[in-house]
Amino acid sequence: MKMPSDKRFLVLEGSPKERGLIHGETLRPMILEAIERLKYSLKKNYGLNPERLIDSFVKETDFIAAVKKLSPHLLDEVEGISEGAGVDFNTIFFLQCMDEQWWWFPESINKLEAGGCSTIGSFRKDENPALLAQNMDIPNIFQGLDVLLHIKHRDSLESYVYTFAGLIALCGVNNRPVGICCNTLIDMNHCTNGYPVAFIVRSVLEQSNLEEAIKFVRGVKHASGQNYTIGGFEEVVSLECSAGKISRFVPHENARRVYHTNHPLANDDIVVPPMKRMGTGTSHARFAYLEGRLRDPSANITPETIRYILSAHEGPVCVHNNNQPGGGYTFGSLVYILSKPPELHLARGPPCQTEYEEYSFT
Repeated sequence: MKMPSDKRFLVLEGSPKERGLIHGETLRPMILEAIERLKYSLKKNYGLNPERLIDSFVKETDFIAAVKKLSPHLLDEVEGISEGAGVDFNTIFFLQCMDEQWWWFPESINKLEAGGCSTIGSFRKDENPALLAQNMDIPNIFQGLDVLLHIKHRDSLESYVYTFAGLIALCGVNNRPVGICCNTLIDMNHCTNGYPVAFIVRSVLEQSNLEEAIKFVRGVKHASGQNYTIGGFEEVVSLECSAGKISRFVPHENARRVYHTNHPLANDDIVVPPMKRMGTGTSHARFAYLEGRLRDPSANITPETIRYILSAHEGPVCVHNNNQPGGGYTFGSLVYILSKPPELHLARGPPCQTEYEEYSFT
């Protein structure tokens, strides 16, 4: 395993509360920085009162109740982060709900100039393992706060989770193998009593196989529109989820590859006009590029091929930080090799200029 040069790598083990305490105590300065930047952005870029917004967000939604019902252990972990970092619980919980924030106060979306995530998946073929990968694009206020969590449960389950300090998950892969990538679908229907995205990611990574992961995603009420691309040992499945519907996206009949960006392709549970929200400005161009590179079934897809595709400026798939207020960029690029055991290849920034680090499960 190649360790990151900046040491932003953290092992979490013990009970859920203990894992949260380790996270909060170890990364306290980074968590405080993340919260300070978020509050500054809310006030400076969008004219919002951060404290008032956080208070109303927690009081006027039922997200905490949804998490407490479905995964109380993850709520314990968030409480641990709060205690360890010395930050009030409501603020830390608000930090967990990044996708939910985007539709809760749409002022941010109307001004956000993010790129948007691009995801690729390939089925297992002969001796070539299934692959799942994405460029994770998020607001540039979180630059430099990235961390890779190595979560060790009480049994043999382990996960690598990529995120920023204070957040329980953006995406990740476990040692079963089950991997998950996420694409915001801001046009999709949402609700204030559903299960938030970050908690879905962590819950999927608690599953033992692809079938269990799909069953979980299909069995919960979704707070936010999101495409979850989930991979296992044999195949990769793309599920477009909204508050009212879940639809599987298959690029074409008998497709053994999937790809997605930030506009709905199979789910018609739409509540806002297309091309008005985050990522849709480049989403169609990025999707067209991915489809052009991946549709041909005779073309061989390898981890190296995927790295090349994710480094492309067509679309653009690979987005640089322009340092503009409200801007977004490629926070990380991840490739999961879904063998037994699986591997994670991680570039902590735009992959065209960032070296991939390689991690394995022992």
